[in-house]
Amino acid sequence: MDSPTDATSTTPASADAPSSNVLLVICDTLRVDALSCYADDAPPTPNLDRLAAEGTTFENAFAVGSWTPPSHGAVFTGRYPSETGFGGAWPSLSPGETTMAERFGEAGYDTIGIPGPSKMGSPVGLDRGFDEYYEVYEEMEKRPSVPYLRQVLTDEFVRRDLWRLATRGNDYYTRIKVEKLQRYISEADAPWFAMANLTTVHAPYWVPNPYMREETSELQRPFFPLLEEFLPSTVRFDRDDVRPERLFAAADGASATSIAMRQYETGDYLNEAELSVLRAWYRACVRYLDSQLGELFDWLDETGRREETHVVLTSDHGECFGEHGAMYHGYFLHDELLHVPLVVSGPDVPSDARRSDLVSLVDLFDTLCDLSGIEAPEKTSGRALFGAGGDETDAHGERDAVFAETAIMDESDREAAAEVSEETRSAFETGKKSIRTQSHRFERRSDGREYLYDVQTGDEVDDAELEESLREQLTETLGEEFVVDGQREREYSAGVERNLRELGYLE
Repeated sequence: MDSPTDATSTTPASADAPSSNVLLVICDTLRVDALSCYADDAPPTPNLDRLAAEGTTFENAFAVGSWTPPSHGAVFTGRYPSETGFGGAWPSLSPGETTMAERFGEAGYDTIGIPGPSKMGSPVGLDRGFDEYYEVYEEMEKRPSVPYLRQVLTDEFVRRDLWRLATRGNDYYTRIKVEKLQRYISEADAPWFAMANLTTVHAPYWVPNPYMREETSELQRPFFPLLEEFLPSTVRFDRDDVRPERLFAAADGASATSIAMRQYETGDYLNEAELSVLRAWYRACVRYLDSQLGELFDWLDETGRREETHVVLTSDHGECFGEHGAMYHGYFLHDELLHVPLVVSGPDVPSDARRSDLVSLVDLFDTLCDLSGIEAPEKTSGRALFGAGGDETDAHGERDAVFAETAIMDESDREAAAEVSEETRSAFETGKKSIRTQSHRFERRSDGREYLYDVQTGDEVDDAELEESLREQLTETLGEEFVVDGQREREYSAGVERNLRELGYLE
């Protein structure tokens, strides 16, 4: 049975000054089966394969939520959304929670944060403890405007980003984030803890050529990629079984909730040909992401920082492309959304190793503290994945289950909800709690419905005794009450609102 970490199970803080660095890379929306170090039929990801060969690959790592805020809240605090209240689409972190960045800062580290979507931004509190927190969506406006032109003239990062946009196409801040990360690390005066979220594979599924054309030759893009930003009609896709307008809308993600609800209700709002193209473009995004991570890893090698740095690569959640009738992410707790990559490398971590035990992203706080010789907070719900000297587990032993949850959504999208049935709307808006073992998954919903699944077949199972046992474990860990989302009460800054529209969270 999983129990919170107590004070006696944490590694004592080192009496010496910290010596190793920590780089936590969270690849937003990255499916575990999208990497060639996990799946034989995945697109080639040589740089992530290299990272896996240098460290330990966890084959059964799971997120605690199926979208950005609850998952990052659990990573940053080592606690579940039900414990912190940090769930839903736009939560607020309680002042009583200790964040990973705060803990590392207290231990003498320079702390650097580069969030992905604005749902990780300073308004929700995830910036706490970071000395630097670069919110690119607040800093940059890519549409023609006087402030943007002023940035082009005064900021070398913005100038380079504009040149890439004009000559290669939009990569949704991937390269500028990598460059900013390198700059911050170079300027660090002490050992550093750095976190970067890259939204490269998050919708819009759109990255520079040749990655897109290599996946789908039918895609026609203008010779000057900058034209795409202002003349969308210059982008074409010619195939008889594909409806371009519907395909581009789905790839863009600007109407994600509406498309997801319609797909769930009809099963064929997007046909199989269109879904296959979306999967292909997603693969293109993964390959581009791998190339950019390769440049970052090479830079760490070239500057002599790699051997003294713990590098952790994971994802906050996956993505659905029609599985179970679902699209995108959030709302549901399927394996396609919760099973995530997790690779850890660096000092005292076994190299070229693979682990098949169940682990949760809630374990990362304790694990990184343990590897860095820092005492983790007493109230975390995670466990260190490596003991002293690289042992596989701490005193708790292996997990027998992992847990996940979604909040009760307050009218997830009024316009989208009006287009579908009450049954579909309820499926999206009800809160969900889940416990998953190596063989079964039990789910309880806020409307009282319960389901037991075989994780291998996906079929529902009738086993009252097992169901009761899993229900008890679920309640003991996540409690009875569901987190309630309050996103409708939020007011957004111009930069945040722009970013939410880009990523499909506002229409």
